[in-house]
Amino acid sequence: MEALKTHIRNTISIQEDELAEITDAFQSQTVSRDSFVLKAGQFCDAYYFVETGAFRIFTNLDEKDITSWFAFEGYFFTEPESYAKLCRSRFNIQAIEESVIYLISRKKMDELLSKSLNWNEFIRKSWEQAFIKLQDVVLSFQAQSAGERYENLFNYPDFLQKARQQDLASMLGVTRFSLSRLRGKK
Repeated sequence: MEALKTHIRNTISIQEDELAEITDAFQSQTVSRDSFVLKAGQFCDAYYFVETGAFRIFTNLDEKDITSWFAFEGYFFTEPESYAKLCRSRFNIQAIEESVIYLISRKKMDELLSKSLNWNEFIRKSWEQAFIKLQDVVLSFQAQSAGERYENLFNYPDFLQKARQQDLASMLGVTRFSLSRLRGKK
C-alpha cells in the first residue's frame, strides 16, 4: 500500500489522515500470471493501481489479439469506456506476471469524489496524464515509423523487460517478424 500512498502524495498535496481515508477505500488483490481482472463482455466497475507486476490491455479482432496498452508498477488503470458508460467492455485486462493490485470500486470512488476535493484533484490530474500519453501514442502512429516507435520503447524499460514480443509487436502495429528485424538492428 506504500506505493499507492507515495503515488498519491507525489501527485497532490494531502494530509495523512485524508490519505488514510482514501487508501482505506482500496482492496488488495493478488492476481496470478495469465489471470484476468476483466474480460471482454464484462462490466468494468473498478479502478486499479499496480503495486507489483504488470498487466496487458487487449482486445480480439478477427481472431487476432490486439494489445492496446500495458500497465506496470505504479500505474493507475481501468477500462475507461466500460467504466464511464456502464457498458460491456471490448477489452481484456490480463496479468502478464504475478501481480498485486489495489482496486477501488465505483461505489467507493463516487463516495470519495463527492466528499474530497483532494481526491477530485488527484483523479483530474491522473486523467490529464492519461490524455497526454494517449495524445503521444496517437501522434507516434501518425508521424513515426515502426522503427522509431520501437526506439521510443527504450525510454520505458518495463515494456522491453516484461512484455512478450508478440504483444509488443501488436501494440506497435507490426508483425512479430518485423519486430524481430527491428530488434536485430538495435
